[in-house]
Amino acid sequence: MKAKYVCPKCRNSVNIGNRIILAGKTRTGLKGIVMIEGELGNYNSSFSEDFTIVEGNTVNFTCPICHASLSDRRNKNLAHLLLIEEGRPDAEVYFSQIFGEKCTYKIVGNEVKSSFGEHRHLYKPDWLIEHL
Repeated sequence: MKAKYVCPKCRNSVNIGNRIILAGKTRTGLKGIVMIEGELGNYNSSFSEDFTIVEGNTVNFTCPICHASLSDRRNKNLAHLLLIEEGRPDAEVYFSQIFGEKCTYKIVGNEVKSSFGEHRHLYKPDWLIEHL
């Protein structure tokens, strides 16, 4: 089943095949392109050549099309995308913007459908549901 990730602001697709393409910026102002796997729970990623990220650094993701911030408004450590899958209801996907922190949440309606990653306990998804 093909998954399509879209920006919650402009609703344009941000994936090519199974990879999600995002723009990123560190607190020090370093900017680059980040490719992450579209498979939930797969934390492999690639960065543009001059975009060196150290584990523990925060990368603030933005949409590569409209340049809107993908940071969640209530928890800036998490980024937010919409997931559209054929034959399934649309989902909200939240994932960590801290390099090396492995946590992802898939929310449909007001229910956490799944969570992934060894650090998923760091963010209690209840507050995510409150503002959907």
